[in-house]
Amino acid sequence: MRYWVLLFGIVSWGVYGNDVLRSAVSTNFPDGLHTQYLTYFADKLHVPSEIGTMPYARRLRSIDNGTLDIMVGVSSVAPIGSNTERLNPAYESLSLAIFVLAGNESTIQSIDSFDHLTIGVTRNASRQSLLKHIPEEHIVPAVSLEQKIDLLFKRRIDAFLHVRQSTFSRLITENLCSRIRPADFQPPKELEQHVAINKDSWLYLHKAELEKILRDGVANSDFAHIRHRFYLAQQEPQH
Repeated sequence: MRYWVLLFGIVSWGVYGNDVLRSAVSTNFPDGLHTQYLTYFADKLHVPSEIGTMPYARRLRSIDNGTLDIMVGVSSVAPIGSNTERLNPAYESLSLAIFVLAGNESTIQSIDSFDHLTIGVTRNASRQSLLKHIPEEHIVPAVSLEQKIDLLFKRRIDAFLHVRQSTFSRLITENLCSRIRPADFQPPKELEQHVAINKDSWLYLHKAELEKILRDGVANSDFAHIRHRFYLAQQEPQH
């Protein structure tokens, strides 16, 4: 189910008339890091935001069909449609990591370990990554990090692949760091994370301005600071 949240942080309609920044984030993280990034862009553009929730694959389809104007967290290898454009520069680079149950770290010593082990991956993950070296029958698709963790605990998979930074954040929040650990073998590749926009959106007319916001944000370490503050908040005791 999808719902929409109107962020009221911007009281003015801004310089673009009645335009609204329409986007969506993971159904599991409605108030997560991606929402923080989208709020940043809305603030810089002086427009209000409508931020819904939907799975990653659906977000990619929705940005291409024009239901959404903008999407964050689009990796450099994610499959995008012809009506979608990644903006440059990338706003951050994230590393993928393989996680296993504590005590099983040494069961994965190389990519060849998956000749006899199964791994949970995000549904519709690009085959251009290390997944192309893993037998198809040993790949189990999942729609969220929570599902991957659940499959691992139920031993329906031997490991899962997910973004290192967000996984550690969730493991800390859920007090699971002693139960789920990184495997000995780890993929070396980092994935650049891009903003993507719909080519028919009102936002596309302001592509140059948005890319300047990206360049300035990277130069000023704005995105790194947002991520750092978000992770610190996640580690604070909940009352």
